[in-house]
Amino acid sequence: MLTIEFLCPLPNGIHARPAWELKEQCSQWQSDITFINRRQNVRADAKSSLALIGTGTLFNDSCMLNISGRDEEQAKRSLEVWLAHHFIDSDSVQPGPAELAARPLPRSLLRLNPDLLYGDVLASGVGEGMLTLWQSDNLEGYRTIPASAEDLTRLENSLATLAEQLNQQLRERDGESKNHFKRSFIAHSG
Repeated sequence: MLTIEFLCPLPNGIHARPAWELKEQCSQWQSDITFINRRQNVRADAKSSLALIGTGTLFNDSCMLNISGRDEEQAKRSLEVWLAHHFIDSDSVQPGPAELAARPLPRSLLRLNPDLLYGDVLASGVGEGMLTLWQSDNLEGYRTIPASAEDLTRLENSLATLAEQLNQQLRERDGESKNHFKRSFIAHSG
């Protein structure tokens, strides 16, 4: 097993775009590649964008890539070069004015004059499905359906639990208030 140690150079840490870029670099190799965030003591499959995002890696975190497999030496050489010279670039791509104009907002949102932050998707998603006409539901119709005994029992248990939790909070706050008053009185009387 070979190891590459580095500090995360990304000002915004590992988020969607850098995770995707790192995943793409690691996916070129047959070797198993594990990303380790040493600050968090978290491991992730370096060939999974979501796993990389889940490491919570921030700027200057101490990180490692463990590489093991048939092509580990070539993978290490290539990844060392990419990490040293190109990883930082994956955090700096911002959409240009032409890209922003290509994604217009609905008029209802435009009236609010929002400050927008555009991002890039990790995956384009599924481009097929069946359109279904959806009509709003009238909740009044549900009033005519009688509640079952199970529903009533569940409601009673929920209300009892809520009352118990609220009473506990009141008791705790009452104790805090008395202690606070006592400390204040002693502090001002002495």
